[in-house]
Amino acid sequence: MESPLSMTTFYLDGRPLEALSSEPQPSDRAPSDTVPSNSASSEQASSPAHGGETLHRALLRLGVAHNYSCTKGVCRCCLVKLTTGVPTARAQKGLEDELKADGWVFGCQSVIKPGMRFETTDDGFCEAVLVARRSLSPEVYELVFAIPPALMESSAGEPKVRSPEADAAKPVFAPLSPFIAGQCVSLLGGEGFGRTYGIADVSFPAADTRYHISLHVRRKRNGSFSQWLCDALEIGAPLKLSRPWGRSHYLPDFQNDELIFVAFGSGIGPAAAVVREALNCGHQKPISLYHADRYPSDLYQHKALLKLMLEKRQFFYQGLIAAETERERIDHHRVQLADVETQLKARHTLGRGSRLFLFGDADKVAQITEYAFLNALEMDRIHAQSFEYRDLRRRPRR
Repeated sequence: MESPLSMTTFYLDGRPLEALSSEPQPSDRAPSDTVPSNSASSEQASSPAHGGETLHRALLRLGVAHNYSCTKGVCRCCLVKLTTGVPTARAQKGLEDELKADGWVFGCQSVIKPGMRFETTDDGFCEAVLVARRSLSPEVYELVFAIPPALMESSAGEPKVRSPEADAAKPVFAPLSPFIAGQCVSLLGGEGFGRTYGIADVSFPAADTRYHISLHVRRKRNGSFSQWLCDALEIGAPLKLSRPWGRSHYLPDFQNDELIFVAFGSGIGPAAAVVREALNCGHQKPISLYHADRYPSDLYQHKALLKLMLEKRQFFYQGLIAAETERERIDHHRVQLADVETQLKARHTLGRGSRLFLFGDADKVAQITEYAFLNALEMDRIHAQSFEYRDLRRRPRR
């Protein structure tokens, strides 16, 4: 016979909330705190969560506003600090040691235990300002955000931003900024909206004292967050931007490896940026980049990448499309009607001397990851960047 579920109290920003739990309960409860909450602003709901549920599921059932997106412990939109209680390994899986030590956990992976205290905090975020937006294709936009210079200061007080002077003097393997092309950042909007994107460019314009990062955003039909970014967010408007993270950027340890990049859709933004970073750092081993999408018009960096291939003998680029209706409109050379797996089988022998970088659609990235693993490529040589998003659409996407 199953143990009856009982009530347990946990705290979010000092506010007591109730959830169902199968855990044994203490004889008395801690007194209620009166610390004001910056994310749990709605009235306490009387409908509790089910036993064994995560913080995210409990807040969702209680009607408490909070940021989240993928609910898979990947995108980092739901990060909170656990100030009382012991986090499980799953709640911190994939986080850097520094974040683990500071108590950061995924709200979507943190199963509630009695007396746990969570805090939503801006420690991991800064205020960024949208300074430019331009169309790259009928569906993809480049958004440029400016970061305050104070964010770029090291503990010793030395500036870590790039500048023309610093770029000329820096060693090739010593990035001066905490942001690197190919890493990820999370953007937080209002009403619990959040999305994570790969960094497609980093710069320090001479006309601005702020650091600039660029993101490529596909404007999705009925996609609430992407439409807000591409249509509604005004130039000069602020929003919250997370610290960078991820392992899909170029490192000096890779200089003796063949690098293979596969980008689906707007994943070409960070993928091409990492390719350029590798070339700028003097990488001499072969570098291959495959950009796969539906139509030729979706290959919005095609001309620039062909030009780069002419300039760099170690670089190979191939455009791939999936629409049969375009068969008569392509050259079947630099743009082919083919899938990524077929290209990888024909051109590459995956092994100890290879690294595979994957960007874009989660299902397609997972498919190529499986292919690479089954062909003996070790998982630590597969650098995948993909996200599954919370569905914010009011109508089903067609």
